[in-house]
Amino acid sequence: MSSILIESVKVQINEELTTVHILLVDGAIKRISKLKPMTRPDETIHANKLIAAPGLIDVHVHLRDMELGYKETFRTGTQAAARGGYTTVVDMPNTQPPTTNAGRLADKITKADGNIFTNMGFQGALVPDVDEVKKMKKGGAVAFKLYLNKSLETFNSSDKSELRLALQAVKQSDSLLTVHAEDGDAIKKIQSESITSGKLSIDDFLRAHSPKVEVTAVKSILALCRSLSVRTHICHITTPQAVRLVHAYRNSTCEATPHHLLLDQAVFRRHGTKAICVPPIRESQYRRQLWKLFVTGGVDILASDHAPHTLHEKVTKNAWKAASGVPGLETSLTLMMTEVMNGRLSLRRLIHASSTIPAKIFKLHKKGRLQPGYDADIVIIDPNARTTIKAREFVSKAKYSPFEGMKCRGKAVCTIVNGQIVQQDGRVIGEPVGKILRSDT
Repeated sequence: MSSILIESVKVQINEELTTVHILLVDGAIKRISKLKPMTRPDETIHANKLIAAPGLIDVHVHLRDMELGYKETFRTGTQAAARGGYTTVVDMPNTQPPTTNAGRLADKITKADGNIFTNMGFQGALVPDVDEVKKMKKGGAVAFKLYLNKSLETFNSSDKSELRLALQAVKQSDSLLTVHAEDGDAIKKIQSESITSGKLSIDDFLRAHSPKVEVTAVKSILALCRSLSVRTHICHITTPQAVRLVHAYRNSTCEATPHHLLLDQAVFRRHGTKAICVPPIRESQYRRQLWKLFVTGGVDILASDHAPHTLHEKVTKNAWKAASGVPGLETSLTLMMTEVMNGRLSLRRLIHASSTIPAKIFKLHKKGRLQPGYDADIVIIDPNARTTIKAREFVSKAKYSPFEGMKCRGKAVCTIVNGQIVQQDGRVIGEPVGKILRSDT
């Protein structure tokens, strides 16, 4: 029987930080008390002036691997996650090969098993085949992803009858649908016209990925999901109009990323195509409104959309050729803790958005809370630590960031996964103890 005592650590109880002692035994939280346990633990973490929170859960990461291992692997990606305070991540299906059937899902699980430093779940790609969706669900898929922007097209999602069939497959398997909500037909039309006219700038790219194409897609997919009673989660939302549409359907939720919450389009003057992602970073008025919605709970959860690429794939004069996405696993917590320390965000809201609510939406059993009986997945945060974001120091293979050079307050100084320390003072240590997760159905 192995045990760890986190001694004299602060935890969030209602709106207050209270000093407690947390005893972990055999991978679970055994006891949280103001009194020290009488038994001597195998290991003690002296956590005076530090904060313990349930391990962060990122339900939107691209850990690549398989044929894209040069960008990121399950090993490097989960090491980056552990360094950033995450104890659970959920990988997307737009890999090479894409996760379109139970066999490919099994291959990814086999590759990950024994190689991951955090717990890990997998999403399957949405396909219009009830039997295949059920097989993927049985094989471990925690959700099914629909790319309305057509970046992963397993069927013609513009065909309402095909789309309805695919959504019925999700419904019949009692699964969660996640959606990249941009109107792919509208984007392709503008992109084609722009390239033909030699319009290759970032501004041309942004015009194709306008707020309108997001709102249109959110409105369309939620109307169809409502008619079928499909549980729906909108990924990386960026506009207040889209958030309001989500609120209108009680069986839907949404997420926002730190780069959409904290940056505006001035980032392109500093970082050029390195800052390109989809949906793109918006103008400042959208960012301000989105932030207000996140702070008050209108946007349900935080997700990084960690999307690593090589610098060669990111830096180009032709914005249409720039690989889309930015890394986020190692920066999300410290960026958001900076907002907490500056009084713009409550710690309680950050914990709920980064751990408690993601576990609930994705039905991750015994995750997301500091509570006896729950898994010993914990992040210990030094709220007073001062850091500067330096992409060259990332554990991730992606050595770039739109937050490069930003000075932050607060960071994860210890990450505990399944009762074992995997990150301490910024160093990944120990063995890959992460487990493959399945939704709690």
